[in-house]
Amino acid sequence: MPRENLNDNRLKALKPAAPGKRYVIMDAQVPSMGVRVTDKEPSNGSKLKAGQVSFVYIARFGVATQPARRALGEYDVMSLEAARTKARQWAALIDRGIDPKVQADEERQAARAATESRDRSFETILERFIKARRRDGIRKADEDERDLNRECLPKWKGRDVATLTNADIMEVVEPIYARGAQRQALNIAQKIGTFFGWCVDDDLITASPFRAKKVRTTIGEKGSRDRVLTDAEIGALWTATAAGDVYSAVYRLLLLTGQRLNDIAQASWSEVDVDRKTLTVPAARFKSGRDHVVPLTEEALGIIAKLPQFKKCNWLCSLDGAGPVTIGHKVKLRIDAAMLAALRKDDPEAKLPAWVNHDIRRTVRTRLSELDVMDEVAEAVIGHVPTALVRTYNQSDRLKVKRDALTRWEGALVALTGRKTANNVIQIKAAGQ
Repeated sequence: MPRENLNDNRLKALKPAAPGKRYVIMDAQVPSMGVRVTDKEPSNGSKLKAGQVSFVYIARFGVATQPARRALGEYDVMSLEAARTKARQWAALIDRGIDPKVQADEERQAARAATESRDRSFETILERFIKARRRDGIRKADEDERDLNRECLPKWKGRDVATLTNADIMEVVEPIYARGAQRQALNIAQKIGTFFGWCVDDDLITASPFRAKKVRTTIGEKGSRDRVLTDAEIGALWTATAAGDVYSAVYRLLLLTGQRLNDIAQASWSEVDVDRKTLTVPAARFKSGRDHVVPLTEEALGIIAKLPQFKKCNWLCSLDGAGPVTIGHKVKLRIDAAMLAALRKDDPEAKLPAWVNHDIRRTVRTRLSELDVMDEVAEAVIGHVPTALVRTYNQSDRLKVKRDALTRWEGALVALTGRKTANNVIQIKAAGQ
């Protein structure tokens, strides 16, 4: 490679490389440093006659046995003198057996750690907490991020985590309880407690401000829920979701399949097999840690077929193609209002007792038993985990009997919602018949 005493006039007079080619001129002042010229337009918007002109350094880096070329910077962004200074610094590091890239990475990491150690604002620490949750494979890390951002960030943004107290925590939890969402309040409180426990483990604070006893005293204990929707409420829910939008589709799919909310709301098109008529919830996002195959009835497939599809978006239920739909408190309130309006068409004095989305799952499970579906099959439909011994020795997805059960439930649902006679009910024989 030619060697020249480079200067700005020479660099500005360089000619572009031939199409598809490039050339290098080494600097006479600093060994191993040169400029590389290509046929491409400069990415920094400069008006050089040549194409892209970059400073390069050629040496054996680290433990490498062969020389390699690395970029120092692009001309017009980096000056010639700055490039020579950096090249000399690299030469000194290489003489000491240090790879300049490794040194730069370590310096960046040290700077980032120093910045993070100084910045203990809630939003910064929350970001670190969520990253740690994802790194550790916590299945609900995304849900934790959404919940804490929604409920805590508006009140705690900019606050040093060391200054947050139990009173601050109750200011988040009590309003949720006041709007009638006791279980949600308790769930958020538990997530907050986990967050502050992590802060203690990470030496950010000396003690957690979270007081579980205070939360229980104010809000109460989380009891077992037994709410099951009545026939009239099921019909009202079906009427309330007649709009055909994505939210309505999610609720109807929950009612037809009995699955958990996020198993439907966060499903992907790649998880749907139209030919096999199934939705497979992968182990990575299923509570039991194993794939769960959900049979899709004809009505469920019809709902899925009408869902909007976006380019470069794999989410099954999405409003804009940017992410999966979120069924939040406001959406649930709209569903409740529409259900109550439907109930009052037949009974002006009708009331709608409080219910949560998970009650749909309990309702489907209960209705399956009322349709004489065997408990073992009904549990398989909703994906409840069998015993460890059964999980080890029985790897069947029980697809046929699960499909029979959900087809039978679909027929009953059709009758409940007053659309037509339930003529697609499949009789499932009890054991021994």
